[in-house]
Amino acid sequence: MLGLRPARRFALAPAAMLVLIALPVGTLKGSENGRVVYETETEYQYAQVVERSDGSRALELNEGQAQHSIYNPDSVLTGDVWDGHLVLPFAVRDTPPRRVAILGNAAGTTSRAYEEFFPDTRVDGVEIDAELSDIGRRYFEMDNPNLYLYHEDARPFLRRVNARYDVISVDAYRQPYIPFYLTTTEFFETVRDRLAPGGVLIVNAGHPERQDDLEKVLTATIGEVFPNLARDPIEATNTLIVASDSPVSRDRLNGATGTLPPELRATATAAARRLAPPLDGGEVYTDDRAPVEWLIDKSIVEYASGDE
Repeated sequence: MLGLRPARRFALAPAAMLVLIALPVGTLKGSENGRVVYETETEYQYAQVVERSDGSRALELNEGQAQHSIYNPDSVLTGDVWDGHLVLPFAVRDTPPRRVAILGNAAGTTSRAYEEFFPDTRVDGVEIDAELSDIGRRYFEMDNPNLYLYHEDARPFLRRVNARYDVISVDAYRQPYIPFYLTTTEFFETVRDRLAPGGVLIVNAGHPERQDDLEKVLTATIGEVFPNLARDPIEATNTLIVASDSPVSRDRLNGATGTLPPELRATATAAARRLAPPLDGGEVYTDDRAPVEWLIDKSIVEYASGDE
C-alpha cells in the first residue's frame, strides 16, 4: 500500500524527485524523515524502513517520497488513507467481511488493523515483492494469523484464484504510477467476477493536489463494470473510490457506525460525512488503450507548474 507525503500522499516536486533518484543507497540516513533502521535492494526496488522519534515507522521505496506502510506502536490506526479501507465496506455491507483481498499488501498496515478489529476475517495479501513481506514481519508487526500471503502480480492472482471476496482493495502503486493493466475494464471485470454478491471494491486514486484526472478515468472505467459508485476524498492527495453491485450509501455507513469497534467509530463517521457521488468526465481505459503513465505525468507537470 502506498502513502505519499507531505500532504501526505502525493505531494510531488518533480525536480526534487530527480535529485532523490540520483542519490546512492543510504544517502538519506540523515534526512529529516527520521532514522533509517533498515535498507535493502530487492528484486524490484530499493526499500528502507524509517523510524521516527515517537517510535513509529514508515516503509519507503525508491526515491523515498512515498510511504507504502505505516507502523504505530500504540495503535493500528494511522490517521491516513489506510483507515478508510476498514470502514468504507460498511457503506454497502451490514456485517464485517468474511474474506478480503488486498492488492498491494506491502508491509501489512491494513492486514494488521484487520487483526485488531475484525479478527475472524481472512485476509489475502497480494504483494509482488516478497522482501516487503519479510520487512513487514520484522518491523511492522505483520503477524495476523488470518493473513495469507501471495507473492505474485495482482491481476494474474485474481485470474487464477478460486475464491469469492467480500472486499477487494486495490492499492498497488509503484510510485507515482499505478500499473496500466490495473486501470482497465478487463481488470475490473475480473474483480467483479471475484466478488461475492454485495461485495465491495475499493480503489486508492493517489494524485497531486487539485489534480483529479486519474480519479475521473478510474471512475469512468469502473463505472463500465459496476452500477454503483461513490468517492471518499479522504485526503487532498488521495481519493478512495468505492464500487459495488449493491448501493453505496452514506446512510448505511452512518447506521453501521454504532456496531463497529469503538476505536473505529470516529473514522466511520468522518468517512460517511465525506462520502459523495463519483466524478464524471473521464475516459474509459481498456487493455488496448490505457495511457495511465502519460496521464499521471501530465498531472504532475500541471501540479508543479501551478495549473489547475
